[in-house]
Amino acid sequence: MGKINILKAGYNGKLGQTYGTEEKGFFSVKAVPFSHTPHNSKQTQAKNEFIGLNRIASKVVKKMWQYFQLSDKNCYKNNALCKHWKKALKGGKFSLDNLKEVISEDEKLKIDTVLFDYSNYKFSYSAKDENGNEATQKQIIYLAIVTNEQITKADITGQGNNVILSSIFNYIDFAYFQVWAFKAVPAGKKYAIKGLSITNPVFIIIVNGVFYISRWKWTSQPYIKNEILYFQKDDCKIQNNTLFIGK
Repeated sequence: MGKINILKAGYNGKLGQTYGTEEKGFFSVKAVPFSHTPHNSKQTQAKNEFIGLNRIASKVVKKMWQYFQLSDKNCYKNNALCKHWKKALKGGKFSLDNLKEVISEDEKLKIDTVLFDYSNYKFSYSAKDENGNEATQKQIIYLAIVTNEQITKADITGQGNNVILSSIFNYIDFAYFQVWAFKAVPAGKKYAIKGLSITNPVFIIIVNGVFYISRWKWTSQPYIKNEILYFQKDDCKIQNNTLFIGK
Protein backbone atom coordinates (compact mmCIF):
# COMPACT_ATOMS: atom_id res chain seq x y z
CA MET A 1 0.00 0.00 0.00
CA GLY A 2 1.38 3.41 -0.93
CA LYS A 3 1.53 6.37 1.46
CA ILE A 4 1.06 9.72 -0.29
CA ASN A 5 2.57 12.97 0.99
CA ILE A 6 0.24 15.62 -0.45
CA LEU A 7 2.53 18.53 0.46
CA LYS A 8 5.54 17.00 -1.30
CA ALA A 9 3.50 15.50 -4.13
CA GLY A 10 5.22 12.15 -3.73
CA TYR A 11 4.56 8.75 -2.23
CA ASN A 12 6.24 5.68 -0.74
CA GLY A 13 5.31 2.08 -1.53
CA LYS A 14 3.26 0.41 -4.22
CA LEU A 15 0.47 2.38 -5.87
CA GLY A 16 -1.29 0.78 -8.82
CA GLN A 17 1.39 -0.38 -11.25
CA THR A 18 4.07 1.90 -9.78
CA TYR A 19 6.37 1.89 -6.76
CA GLY A 20 7.58 5.11 -5.11
CA THR A 21 10.57 5.72 -2.84
CA GLU A 22 11.95 8.81 -1.12
CA GLU A 23 15.60 9.66 -0.55
CA LYS A 24 16.91 12.96 0.81
CA GLY A 25 13.58 14.65 0.19
CA PHE A 26 13.31 13.56 -3.45
CA PHE A 27 10.80 11.03 -4.74
CA SER A 28 11.44 8.51 -7.48
CA VAL A 29 8.79 6.35 -9.14
CA LYS A 30 9.31 3.14 -11.07
CA ALA A 31 6.93 0.90 -12.95
CA VAL A 32 5.99 -2.51 -11.63
CA PRO A 33 6.53 -5.19 -14.30
CA PHE A 34 3.22 -6.23 -15.82
CA SER A 35 4.12 -9.90 -15.57
CA HIS A 36 6.31 -11.86 -13.16
CA THR A 37 5.89 -15.12 -15.09
CA PRO A 38 9.21 -16.53 -16.42
CA HIS A 39 9.31 -16.82 -20.20
CA ASN A 40 12.17 -19.30 -20.64
CA SER A 41 13.92 -22.15 -18.81
CA LYS A 42 16.71 -19.91 -17.47
CA GLN A 43 14.21 -17.47 -15.97
CA THR A 44 12.19 -20.36 -14.54
CA GLN A 45 15.30 -21.82 -12.89
CA ALA A 46 16.27 -18.45 -11.43
CA LYS A 47 12.74 -17.96 -10.06
CA ASN A 48 12.66 -21.43 -8.48
CA GLU A 49 16.01 -20.87 -6.78
CA PHE A 50 14.70 -17.82 -4.97
CA ILE A 51 11.21 -19.08 -4.03
CA GLY A 52 12.14 -20.42 -0.60
CA LEU A 53 14.42 -17.52 0.27
CA ASN A 54 11.84 -15.00 -0.92
CA ARG A 55 9.13 -16.59 1.24
CA ILE A 56 11.32 -16.27 4.31
CA ALA A 57 12.48 -12.74 3.46
CA SER A 58 8.95 -11.44 2.80
CA LYS A 59 8.00 -12.27 6.40
CA VAL A 60 11.22 -11.09 8.02
CA VAL A 61 11.17 -7.63 6.42
CA LYS A 62 7.71 -6.89 7.81
CA LYS A 63 9.10 -6.90 11.35
CA MET A 64 12.88 -6.52 11.03
CA TRP A 65 13.50 -4.36 7.95
CA GLN A 66 14.69 -1.29 9.88
CA TYR A 67 17.52 -3.26 11.51
CA PHE A 68 19.25 -4.39 8.29
CA GLN A 69 20.40 -0.97 7.01
CA LEU A 70 19.44 -1.93 3.44
CA SER A 71 17.99 0.18 0.64
CA ASP A 72 14.86 -0.72 -1.31
CA LYS A 73 15.39 2.08 -3.82
CA ASN A 74 15.84 -0.32 -6.73
CA CYS A 75 13.54 -3.18 -5.64
CA TYR A 76 10.96 -4.34 -3.13
CA LYS A 77 12.12 -4.81 0.46
CA ASN A 78 11.93 -8.61 0.36
CA ASN A 79 13.95 -8.65 -2.89
CA ALA A 80 16.53 -6.36 -1.28
CA LEU A 81 16.89 -8.80 1.62
CA CYS A 82 17.09 -11.75 -0.80
CA LYS A 83 19.97 -10.02 -2.54
CA HIS A 84 21.65 -9.44 0.83
CA TRP A 85 21.14 -13.10 1.81
CA LYS A 86 22.05 -14.54 -1.60
CA LYS A 87 24.81 -16.69 -0.06
CA ALA A 88 22.04 -18.75 1.57
CA LEU A 89 21.35 -20.33 -1.83
CA LYS A 90 23.34 -23.53 -2.27
CA GLY A 91 23.18 -25.74 -5.32
CA GLY A 92 20.28 -23.71 -6.66
CA LYS A 93 18.18 -24.41 -3.57
CA PHE A 94 17.40 -22.72 -0.27
CA SER A 95 16.95 -24.39 3.09
CA LEU A 96 16.67 -22.84 6.52
CA ASP A 97 20.07 -24.16 7.61
CA ASN A 98 21.67 -22.20 4.75
CA LEU A 99 21.04 -19.00 6.71
CA LYS A 100 24.13 -19.91 8.71
CA GLU A 101 26.03 -18.54 5.72
CA VAL A 102 24.61 -15.03 6.21
CA ILE A 103 23.70 -14.71 9.92
CA SER A 104 26.31 -15.19 12.61
CA GLU A 105 25.73 -17.87 15.26
CA ASP A 106 27.71 -15.82 17.79
CA GLU A 107 25.86 -15.45 21.11
CA LYS A 108 23.40 -18.09 19.93
CA LEU A 109 19.84 -17.93 21.26
CA LYS A 110 18.27 -20.87 23.07
CA ILE A 111 14.97 -22.14 21.67
CA ASP A 112 12.70 -24.15 23.98
CA THR A 113 9.37 -25.90 23.51
CA VAL A 114 6.91 -24.35 25.94
CA LEU A 115 3.82 -26.20 24.77
CA PHE A 116 2.71 -28.53 22.01
CA ASP A 117 -0.89 -29.77 22.20
CA TYR A 118 -1.46 -32.67 19.78
CA SER A 119 -5.24 -32.44 20.03
CA ASN A 120 -5.61 -28.95 18.57
CA TYR A 121 -2.13 -28.31 17.05
CA LYS A 122 -1.49 -25.48 19.51
CA PHE A 123 2.16 -24.70 20.18
CA SER A 124 4.34 -22.25 22.05
CA TYR A 125 8.08 -21.72 21.68
CA SER A 126 10.47 -19.37 23.40
CA ALA A 127 13.78 -17.84 22.34
CA LYS A 128 16.08 -16.78 25.14
CA ASP A 129 19.40 -14.98 25.31
CA GLU A 130 21.14 -16.92 28.07
CA ASN A 131 23.92 -14.34 28.19
CA GLY A 132 21.47 -11.46 28.33
CA ASN A 133 21.99 -8.66 30.80
CA GLU A 134 20.90 -5.08 31.35
CA ALA A 135 22.99 -3.94 28.37
CA THR A 136 21.11 -6.25 25.98
CA GLN A 137 17.63 -5.16 27.02
CA LYS A 138 17.41 -2.96 23.91
CA GLN A 139 18.09 -5.78 21.45
CA ILE A 140 15.29 -7.11 19.23
CA ILE A 141 14.68 -10.86 18.96
CA TYR A 142 12.89 -12.42 15.97
CA LEU A 143 11.31 -15.87 16.44
CA ALA A 144 9.43 -17.86 13.78
CA ILE A 145 8.16 -21.30 12.85
CA VAL A 146 8.73 -22.41 9.25
CA THR A 147 7.64 -25.48 7.28
CA ASN A 148 9.68 -27.55 4.83
CA GLU A 149 8.20 -25.37 2.05
CA GLN A 150 9.82 -22.35 3.75
CA ILE A 151 6.37 -20.96 4.58
CA THR A 152 6.28 -19.03 7.85
CA LYS A 153 3.35 -20.24 9.93
CA ALA A 154 3.86 -17.69 12.71
CA ASP A 155 6.46 -15.14 13.78
CA ILE A 156 7.01 -12.55 16.47
CA THR A 157 9.49 -9.91 17.57
CA GLY A 158 10.19 -8.60 21.02
CA GLN A 159 12.60 -6.30 22.77
CA GLY A 160 14.77 -7.72 25.52
CA ASN A 161 16.30 -11.10 26.28
CA ASN A 162 13.30 -13.37 25.83
CA VAL A 163 10.26 -13.74 23.54
CA ILE A 164 7.47 -16.32 23.40
CA LEU A 165 5.57 -17.33 20.25
CA SER A 166 2.15 -19.00 20.54
CA SER A 167 -0.15 -20.02 17.72
CA ILE A 168 -2.28 -22.84 16.28
CA PHE A 169 -1.85 -24.86 13.10
CA ASN A 170 -5.16 -24.45 11.27
CA TYR A 171 -4.29 -27.42 9.08
CA ILE A 172 -1.33 -29.66 8.32
CA ASP A 173 -0.03 -29.56 4.74
CA PHE A 174 3.69 -29.95 5.33
CA ALA A 175 6.20 -32.73 6.06
CA TYR A 176 8.01 -31.05 8.93
CA PHE A 177 8.63 -27.70 10.59
CA GLN A 178 11.55 -25.91 12.19
CA VAL A 179 11.77 -23.05 14.65
CA TRP A 180 14.39 -20.37 14.19
CA ALA A 181 15.46 -17.12 15.82
CA PHE A 182 18.04 -14.36 15.58
CA LYS A 183 18.56 -10.94 17.14
CA ALA A 184 19.39 -7.37 16.18
CA VAL A 185 21.83 -5.91 18.67
CA PRO A 186 22.48 -2.13 18.87
CA ALA A 187 25.98 -1.32 17.61
CA GLY A 188 26.46 2.44 17.68
CA LYS A 189 23.89 4.00 15.35
CA LYS A 190 23.33 0.65 13.57
CA TYR A 191 22.38 -2.88 14.48
CA ALA A 192 24.37 -6.12 14.30
CA ILE A 193 22.39 -9.18 13.16
CA LYS A 194 23.54 -12.35 14.95
CA GLY A 195 22.59 -15.05 17.44
CA LEU A 196 21.11 -17.41 14.82
CA SER A 197 19.53 -20.55 16.24
CA ILE A 198 17.65 -23.24 14.28
CA THR A 199 15.99 -26.35 15.70
CA ASN A 200 16.18 -29.77 14.08
CA PRO A 201 13.24 -30.65 11.81
CA VAL A 202 10.15 -31.90 13.65
CA PHE A 203 8.40 -34.35 11.32
CA ILE A 204 4.61 -34.38 11.02
CA ILE A 205 2.99 -37.80 10.72
CA ILE A 206 -0.72 -38.36 10.07
CA VAL A 207 -2.03 -41.93 10.19
CA ASN A 208 -5.73 -42.68 9.56
CA GLY A 209 -6.53 -39.04 10.23
CA VAL A 210 -4.71 -39.03 13.57
CA PHE A 211 -1.94 -36.46 14.06
CA TYR A 212 1.43 -37.57 15.40
CA ILE A 213 4.73 -35.81 15.83
CA SER A 214 8.20 -37.32 15.98
CA ARG A 215 10.40 -36.47 18.95
CA TRP A 216 12.61 -39.54 19.12
CA LYS A 217 16.30 -39.87 18.33
CA TRP A 218 17.04 -42.12 15.39
CA THR A 219 19.34 -45.11 15.84
CA SER A 220 19.72 -44.90 12.06
CA GLN A 221 18.56 -42.07 9.85
CA PRO A 222 15.18 -42.59 8.14
CA TYR A 223 14.95 -42.53 4.37
CA ILE A 224 14.01 -39.08 3.12
CA LYS A 225 13.37 -38.28 -0.54
CA ASN A 226 11.90 -35.03 -1.84
CA GLU A 227 11.22 -34.07 1.78
CA ILE A 228 8.98 -37.12 2.33
CA LEU A 229 9.77 -39.39 5.27
CA TYR A 230 9.87 -43.14 4.53
CA PHE A 231 10.16 -46.06 6.95
CA GLN A 232 11.32 -49.62 6.36
CA LYS A 233 8.63 -52.20 5.66
CA ASP A 234 6.89 -53.57 8.78
CA ASP A 235 8.58 -50.92 10.94
CA CYS A 236 5.28 -49.20 11.75
CA LYS A 237 2.09 -50.41 13.39
CA ILE A 238 -0.93 -48.92 15.15
CA GLN A 239 -2.07 -50.46 18.40
CA ASN A 240 -4.72 -48.97 20.72
CA ASN A 241 -4.66 -45.75 18.69
CA THR A 242 -0.90 -45.44 19.27
CA LEU A 243 1.63 -45.28 16.48
CA PHE A 244 4.64 -47.55 17.05
CA ILE A 245 7.75 -47.07 14.96
CA GLY A 246 10.62 -49.53 15.07
CA LYS A 247 10.82 -52.94 16.65
